[in-house]
Amino acid sequence: MLRWIVCIIALLIVVIFIYFKFSNVRPTNLGLTDGALLACPKSPNCVSTQANKNDKEHYIAPIFYEKSRSDVQLELEKYLRSIGMNIVTNTLGYIHAEETSEVIGYIDDIEFYLPEAENIIHIRSASRVGYSDKGVNRKRVEKIRVNLLDI
Repeated sequence: MLRWIVCIIALLIVVIFIYFKFSNVRPTNLGLTDGALLACPKSPNCVSTQANKNDKEHYIAPIFYEKSRSDVQLELEKYLRSIGMNIVTNTLGYIHAEETSEVIGYIDDIEFYLPEAENIIHIRSASRVGYSDKGVNRKRVEKIRVNLLDI
């Protein structure tokens, strides 16, 4: 009996890992639409500087800078690479990066938008799978903010 329970648990673990592996597919709807990043879903595993300020679950403050837009973007890209993020897309004013968790291999998408007319970095950080991220996306953006304060 114990052997069957162990086999069933092992099978469930394998099925869960396979599910997450195939659910970790890169979204096709990321990027800018009329100067806006994709809105966060209702689940609490996403933060965005473009969310409504009254939405305490999803809103996070943007990052302001004083240097030139291109210099800031180059510094941001350099920093992202230094912490192990994979940069998927980088065009002037927009960066899409991915970060993979070490244990299970969850992939989160982090987007940065630097509008031409403002000295501001808008950020959206979201988990691809699951419901709650236990604050991982918010902590990530705050860590980026702290490390870019000098820009």
